[in-house]
Order: sequence, then C-alpha cells, then structure tokens
Amino acid sequence: MTASRDLTGPGQTRAIRDLLQSLFAIELLSPSRRLWLGFGWITDIDILDNEARQFSALQPDWPAAAIRLSAVIEALANKGCEVIVLTRDHPHNVSFVDKMRALGSANGGAVRTLVTPDFHEKGILGDGYVLSGSMNLTWSGITVNDEHVLLRRDPAAVAERRIQLEEKWGHGR
Repeated sequence: MTASRDLTGPGQTRAIRDLLQSLFAIELLSPSRRLWLGFGWITDIDILDNEARQFSALQPDWPAAAIRLSAVIEALANKGCEVIVLTRDHPHNVSFVDKMRALGSANGGAVRTLVTPDFHEKGILGDGYVLSGSMNLTWSGITVNDEHVLLRRDPAAVAERRIQLEEKWGHGR
C-alpha cells in the first residue's frame, strides 16, 4: 500500500470498493489490536467479494458469495481484534447497531457499539492506517454519492487519530 491515497466517488467507486476490500482483507490477515469504525450512517453492506472464494484461506466457512460487514467484524472479533463501532443515534442505523450489540454479547465484549445523537465523523482506524473523508459506510456512500476519502499510513497521522479517538471515547467504553 502507498503512504496515502485520495479517492473521489462516484467516479472512483470501483477503487473505493477495492480499497475497503483490501483494508478488511489485511485486517483478517493481521488484525489490529483495536479497530475503530466511525460513521454517521452505517449499514451491513457487502464488503468482500468472495464469489470466486478468493478469501477462503482467511475464513474457510464463508460461502462463495458477497460477505457482509457484520460477518467480517465477527471474524475479526473471533481473531482477537477489539472492534469499536461509533455511529449516530438515527433509525437508519438501528438494524446494524442491533447486530453489533448482539456480536458484542456473543464475543465477550470484543465488539463495542457507541451511539450518540450528534455523531457525524466518518472513518476507519486500524493499527497501521487511517481512512477518513466524507463517505458513510453505506451502499450510497460507496457507490452513488459525491464523496472523498483519504487513506493515510503515516505512523504520526495514525497515532494522532488514535489518541483523538481514545481521549474522546475512552477506549470504546
């Protein structure tokens, strides 16, 4: 991966989808200690294209089909990754929040969900990268809307974002 990458949708929709797929595949190969997913609007979108079973080495029980975000989060939690989902308190997010809370209960709290009325940030933070921008993690956010995302791998930028999130959200508690 390059040190940074700027992408704009919908013109680069395929590149954005590929980037997200790559980030989650990397997480499955070598999970972050703590993975932050913060989006004002989030749904259980298809995140990995496993139709040719190209991710079977990462998760052998997955079908030859599109793999949803919740399945990837569950696999990460099972691999020891703490996943923190931050989102807005809005009816659009209820279904996904309910799934994440159920995963958290089933995985001993490895998946934490924080819901707040005014949350509007967008991004993913792993051990070695931060993805930020205007895109929500929804089908429209990835494929339809005029969006901008920036991937940064600079250790200082990653550390700064981690400090910001942990100071504001108390390690997801």
